Amino acid sequence: MRWPDSLHVDPGKASRARIGLSFLAALIGFGAFGETPSPARWVEARPGWLFRSRQIPASDVATVLRKQKIDVVIDLSDDPIDPIRDAEAAAADELGILYLHVPVSSGAERQIEGFGRAVAGIAQAHARGERVLVHCKLGHRRSAMAIALYARIVEDAAPQVAYRELMRFADPSADWQTDAKLFLERHLPAIERRVEAELAHGPDRLTRASAPADTSEHAEN
Repeated sequence: MRWPDSLHVDPGKASRARIGLSFLAALIGFGAFGETPSPARWVEARPGWLFRSRQIPASDVATVLRKQKIDVVIDLSDDPIDPIRDAEAAAADELGILYLHVPVSSGAERQIEGFGRAVAGIAQAHARGERVLVHCKLGHRRSAMAIALYARIVEDAAPQVAYRELMRFADPSADWQTDAKLFLERHLPAIERRVEAELAHGPDRLTRASAPADTSEHAEN
């Protein structure tokens, strides 16, 4: 924002304000994460085990995963080559974390497949008593939709309860929440069938991150 030229700002006060804001930012960034920068849009979606966020910077990802004691990462970001995703996969491999790249791409069929795999991955990890991080690139839409679907399909939550997840970090005036609800409800039976098919394979279908990350299948945010 450009301030009117008629407003006078005392340089000393401005400097002290900047220091104060920097200190506040440090408290927010380091508070719950010790000396680890707090990932953007980090949310504890289910107490003690299910988390969502945006993509974590390559410089921070190993520390965040370790300090948060994450056992499984479900990455919903896109298919194209991404050095940040590669850094996360490498960090998961080093830490012995299960890393699943489950891109939710454009097109209903691929979205059904991707969300089905994501929901199944969350359910399988929870059955093993593991801590799960679900993220997309911006931590805004796809991660919200995956957790809302987990609530609908696995927890049997009512739509008005499950779809509250779509409101986190969202502009209330945006149309995408309505569109997302319509899409999810329209395709819920197909996504549920996909989840059931994934779960039928059992936990042995999932392998630890020492195996190469799957980048063969892969939308926005």
